[in-house]
Amino acid sequence: MAKKLVNLLNLFIKWILIILFFLLVVVVFLQVLFRFVLEQPLAWTEELSRYLLVWITFLGAAYGMSIKAHPSIEILFDKAGANLKKVLQVVTTILIIFFFWQVIVNSFEAIERSMAQTSPVLRIPMGLVYTVIPISSVLFVINLLFVVITEWRKEETN
Repeated sequence: MAKKLVNLLNLFIKWILIILFFLLVVVVFLQVLFRFVLEQPLAWTEELSRYLLVWITFLGAAYGMSIKAHPSIEILFDKAGANLKKVLQVVTTILIIFFFWQVIVNSFEAIERSMAQTSPVLRIPMGLVYTVIPISSVLFVINLLFVVITEWRKEETN
């Protein structure tokens, strides 16, 4: 059941990323077209493309955790025994969760403070742009826990 929910969540994130990337390509293409071909640059395209790239980066990092795409240093981990590996996994997972807990808590404060500030051209509240931080952090933790639990179960069956 949990596997199905996490896979569905990641499929949803994947499609959001695809849509955001498609929008980014269209917006940047419009910027190039209007700036260099029509010589009438659009002010909003640069700002929107920046915000789209921020959202793609943060959501992409959370999705990347689900497919184990993040680099890691495994020299010591590979040489460790089975018990030490589990201890290292638990310690690193706890540290990562603690880090993201701090990110989530502090990002809500930043979002709240920046809701009154609007972006220069699009006039959207900057807090909306920053909402990707807690969203991606929660998704990252969900994927981290799922990957770690799946790896543990895989090791137990071997």
